[in-house]
Amino acid sequence: MSFDLHFQPCRFDGTTEERYNPFTKQPQDVPRNEPLSAEEVSAVLDVLKRAGAEGPDEEGNHVVRFTDGAYVEIFARHLETGCMLAIRGAGVTPSLAKLLFDVMVAGRWVLMGDEEVVLAPSLDCMKGAPSGFGQIVVAASPDDVGAALSGGSEAWQKYRARVVGA
Repeated sequence: MSFDLHFQPCRFDGTTEERYNPFTKQPQDVPRNEPLSAEEVSAVLDVLKRAGAEGPDEEGNHVVRFTDGAYVEIFARHLETGCMLAIRGAGVTPSLAKLLFDVMVAGRWVLMGDEEVVLAPSLDCMKGAPSGFGQIVVAASPDDVGAALSGGSEAWQKYRARVVGA
């Protein structure tokens, strides 16, 4: 099993900035999103360290392996603006769900698995989400994260459908 998740801050100030689309190379206006503070970056790194993360390598990436067969690759070159996780092995086990929840709390991040549902540890982590950002779902514990993600992307889609009432 393998699927990808994304952590990012949700601290939008209502303004936009021009960025170039990496695929089309065309300029586009995107909502401005405040990055993590140095303390939050440190807190996320502490969570990874406590979990026994290997890394960072020269690209800023980490790997965490769990005794229950799950492991995750964390692509974190610019950790202050977010990171991508590739879930591997046994999928979302309780130990992996705990890591995901702990990282989400440490960074005051949201966790996105698709464009429609966004997991947040509390509504306090949300600021100025632009329209179309996604349905915000509070995942207040590792169990909530596990319930949302167990079974990979298919289960995530079913969870999303249940949450948004589709």
